[in-house]
Amino acid sequence: MRRHTFPRTRRLKRRRLIRPLFERGRADVGRVREGVVALLYRAVPREALGHDVGLQVGFAPGRRARTNAGRTRLRRLMREAFRQHQGPLLDRFDGRPDALTVMVLFRGREATASADLRRDLPRALDRLARRELPPAADAPADPPRP
Repeated sequence: MRRHTFPRTRRLKRRRLIRPLFERGRADVGRVREGVVALLYRAVPREALGHDVGLQVGFAPGRRARTNAGRTRLRRLMREAFRQHQGPLLDRFDGRPDALTVMVLFRGREATASADLRRDLPRALDRLARRELPPAADAPADPPRP
């Protein structure tokens, strides 16, 4: 049985990997919506991540949380729900030459976030794990800046 860990190497932090997920009209970015959760995902070459992991995930709580404490709490809830249900997605990218970058977006109310995330995030992750994902293009994620 897989340990339920979420090391820092699996956190999506690089802007050059995050920015393409939000660009409109990109054919290589997919979307999964389930309730108050939306997942944006993209396959990239594993070398672009900087770590030898098959998956990197970022979390965006949205702007409905009015305070920094509210956004921090939402991120913590999203990370915990993801950590508990990441197994099928990790299994999918073990041994592949490419990696998956995922951004988890929360679009619900802060007051009901805990129950909503426990209900919707596992379903969204399961749908993403069952989806047929194309391999990453051999080109780098973005051209290097001068």
